[in-house]
Amino acid sequence: MSISADNAIELSKSIITEFHRYFVAGRADNYDHVMAIKRIITATCSHFPNESREIQKNLLDYARDLFGEEWLRQAKEDDSEYDREEELKEASRVFLKIYKTEKDVQ
Repeated sequence: MSISADNAIELSKSIITEFHRYFVAGRADNYDHVMAIKRIITATCSHFPNESREIQKNLLDYARDLFGEEWLRQAKEDDSEYDREEELKEASRVFLKIYKTEKDVQ
C-alpha cells in the first residue's frame, strides 16, 4: 500500500501534534522538541523526494506555529504585558536556529 503526499502530511501533523503535547507537558526541552520535529519532517520528506520542499515547508510551518503558541502561553504566564509580535519573532528565531544548526539555543 502506498500513501499520497497529502496523507503523509496529515499523518506527520498528527505525530507532530502528539509530540507537541509531550513537549507542553514538560517532558522535553526546546532542543529535544525541535530535533524530534526535524526527524519527523526529514523522514516524511525522504519518501517523497519530488515533493520534499513543499512537504518540509508545510510541516515546518505547522510545527513552528505550535511552538509559537506554547511560547506565547509561557510568555503570558511570565509577564502579562508581553509583546505578542516580538515573542512570536523570538519563538520563530529559536525554533529555526535549532532546526537549522542542530545546536541548543539559550
